[in-house]
Amino acid sequence: MKDINKSVCVHMMKGMSLFSDVSTQRRVFGWVSIIWFTAGIAVSHGLELQTVSQVAARCGENVTLTCNVSSRLDIKHFSWHKNKSLCQYDSQHDDPKVKCEYIGEPLPQSLTLTLLNVMPSDQGKYLCKLRSSNGVMSSTTDVKVQDCLETSGYYRNESFAECRFNGVYPGGGSVRWSQGELNFTAPAFYQKEEMDHHGRYNILSQLDVQKGNLNKPYTCSLWMPSTSKALFSYELPVFEKLKGSSESMVTLQWICLIMEIIMVKCMT
Repeated sequence: MKDINKSVCVHMMKGMSLFSDVSTQRRVFGWVSIIWFTAGIAVSHGLELQTVSQVAARCGENVTLTCNVSSRLDIKHFSWHKNKSLCQYDSQHDDPKVKCEYIGEPLPQSLTLTLLNVMPSDQGKYLCKLRSSNGVMSSTTDVKVQDCLETSGYYRNESFAECRFNGVYPGGGSVRWSQGELNFTAPAFYQKEEMDHHGRYNILSQLDVQKGNLNKPYTCSLWMPSTSKALFSYELPVFEKLKGSSESMVTLQWICLIMEIIMVKCMT
């Protein structure tokens, strides 16, 4: 009986020893996994790309986007993208709307993309992408185009006043008319808006001047809802009505009569 109990105890001890070995192996594997995972995060943070999150510009301006690498790396691919590749550090680009420049020395290494003469169609997210022997990283810059106005002008006669604003962005702008403290509303004026091939808007507005005081100037302002302010304003001067032909003839006769009297007096 004692031999049987002894045999059972030996088997139980072996089983506990085996369980202890398996448990130790799992703990060791778990610690190895944690150490490996921590090292992976450290390496990932070492591959940081530095870009500006957002850039705002007006139409026609040049916009520079810079992507910096925080440490020296063995670079295999480094580029800027927006729908397609626009700039790569190791190849020539053939897009006349952009400039591309790579700087390897001194640190930080950087890839610069310059957008020339930006228009609304250039808006959007630009992706900087880096691939090296340490891994792959990317970062984005969001380009916004705002407060655009290319040309403007006005005209006034005895019937209407007109203001025009070309190359306006963003859309939704409205022309506001006023005369002193008086603000005009439709149907005293109307507005027409058309989009050009750059995605900007041409705005034309006309006001019936008979609705106001013909002897006072009018003001037209291009109001932008996106910024809640006037982008540009004009003061239209009082219209000077030309004299008729009959009035001109009477004036000319009086001038001739006065000149004749003066000449007679001088001769006597």
